[in-house]
Amino acid sequence: MMDKEMKGGSGMLILLLILSSGFSSASAASPAKIVGVAVSDAASALLKRFWSLKSTTKTAVSGHRPLMKFESGYTVQTVFDGSKLGIEPYSVEMTQSGELLLLDSVNSNLYRFPLPLSRYSRPKLIAGSPEGYVGHIDGRPCEARMNHPKGFTVDERGNIYVADTMNMAIRKISDAGVTTIAGGKWSRGGHLDGPSEDAKFSNDFEVIYIASSCSLLVVDRGNQAIREIQLNFDDCAHQYETGFPLGTAVLLAAGFFGYMLALLQRRLGTMVSNQNEHQTLTKASMSPYQKPIKPSIRSPLIPTGDEAVHMDEEGLFSLIAAAAEGKHSVSARELSHPR
Repeated sequence: MMDKEMKGGSGMLILLLILSSGFSSASAASPAKIVGVAVSDAASALLKRFWSLKSTTKTAVSGHRPLMKFESGYTVQTVFDGSKLGIEPYSVEMTQSGELLLLDSVNSNLYRFPLPLSRYSRPKLIAGSPEGYVGHIDGRPCEARMNHPKGFTVDERGNIYVADTMNMAIRKISDAGVTTIAGGKWSRGGHLDGPSEDAKFSNDFEVIYIASSCSLLVVDRGNQAIREIQLNFDDCAHQYETGFPLGTAVLLAAGFFGYMLALLQRRLGTMVSNQNEHQTLTKASMSPYQKPIKPSIRSPLIPTGDEAVHMDEEGLFSLIAAAAEGKHSVSARELSHPR
C-alpha cells in the first residue's frame, strides 16, 4: 500500500514539473510541443508502473502452485441422487444390522436406507418432518422435530444420538421414541457441566459413541472442549450379551470334544497294551505239554491281582457292569441245572 502511494505521488510530481517547465518556457516553445512532451513522459511512467505490478503478481501466483500426485485405479460414481427426492445428504452412519442412516441437516430429517444403494433407492423417514418443519418436539418419531442437526452416532443396540446443534441439545431416537438426554433448556449457548438437564453446549458440536466406556463424547467446537456423557447400562448391555460369540463357543466345544477323544484314545491304548502284556506273560509261563485251563463260567467272588488292577482301571461303571454280568451268569446256570 505504501509503495502504491509513493508511486502515485512521484507520478504527480513528474506531471507538475513538466507543466511548470512548460509554462515557464511558453514563449520559447509551441503549445503542441509542450503537450507532446507531457504525454510521452506520462506514458513512460505508466508503463514502468504496469510492469512492476505485473512482475509482483506473477511471483505471488507462482509461490502458491499446488503439488499433486494422483494414484490411479479409482472410480467415482453416484449411488444416490437426493435432488430428485428433495433430500440433501449431510452425513451418513452404518448400523449394526447393516443399514445406512442419512442425516438431512437442511430439512432436519433422518432417513434409513437399505443396502446396497442405487439411484432408485427409496429412504424411509425415521425422525423429522417430510415438509421440513423445525423445532424441538419429543415423542413419536413421526411427530418429532429437530432444528438443523449437524451430526449423529449409533450405539450397539441401534439407539441413535443426534447433535441437535441449533437447539443446543442431544437427542436420542430409540424404539420408545425421541427424547432429549442433555441440554436444550437454554435459549443461549454456553459451557456448563453437571446434570444433563442443566448442561449447556455451543451451537457447533457433534457426538461420537464410545463402546468401551459406554459413553458419548461431545466435540464442542464452539467451546473448544471435549465433553463426555455416561450412558445407561441398559444402552450398552447388548455388548455384554453378545460378548460370547458363536465362534468362541465353537472353539470351546471343539476343545472339549478333543480332550474327551484324547482321554478315550489313551484309555483304549492302555487296555490293549495291558491285554497284550497279559497274553505274552501267559504264553511264556505255560509249558508246551500243559493245556490252558478253560475259564470258569461262574465269575470268582474275589478277583485275582491282575483282575483287581483291571477293575480299578475300569472304574466304578466297569465294576457295576461286571457284577451285573456275573449275577446274570449265575442265575442262568441255576435255571439250567436246578437242584
